[in-house]
Amino acid sequence: MSTRIGLYGGTFDPIHIAHLFVAEKAREEMLLDRVIFMPSANPPHKLKRIITPTERRFEMVQLAVADNPAFQASRLEIDRGGKSFTVDTLQQLSEIYHLTKDNLFMIVGADSLLDLKNWRLPDKIVQLCTLVVAGRPNYFHSNIPDFINNIVYLQTPMLEISSSRLREWMRDGKSIRYLVPAKIEEYIKQHHLYVDA
Repeated sequence: MSTRIGLYGGTFDPIHIAHLFVAEKAREEMLLDRVIFMPSANPPHKLKRIITPTERRFEMVQLAVADNPAFQASRLEIDRGGKSFTVDTLQQLSEIYHLTKDNLFMIVGADSLLDLKNWRLPDKIVQLCTLVVAGRPNYFHSNIPDFINNIVYLQTPMLEISSSRLREWMRDGKSIRYLVPAKIEEYIKQHHLYVDA
């Protein structure tokens, strides 16, 4: 039987429990052998704000996934350099692991699904993988472009947690305890991240 791989890409600035929960539900529901967390090096859609240095975000992802043997942090986009285009990452993973659309799954939030038409080569993206979509509050699926026809919706409760909200709370001196793994909270404090978020 072919290996079934899930790709979970993002800025992860910082990674939080909703990311981990969605990844675990995707692993369980889609019978994935591995979920690869892919911190983006240079996300083309987040040019309007300062992003935490790549190595810091990668280290947080490594810490967050270390206790789950089915989870893996990948440096693929970081080491590739340039802008982090999902279509390039999917193509590379397909070649590395000899994957087809039927055993490569991309985990996204509903907000990303609705924006997919604006990504680089979106029609190629849906040819390379099956989309596994986690619901987000206040997002509806009625505006999905016709070319996206390979979607599986996760049966998960919606956790209304966002990295941007966590950064704001950190800047304002508010607690993020229980919203990120304890190791991540400790790492953020140790490296004085998000104090000026």
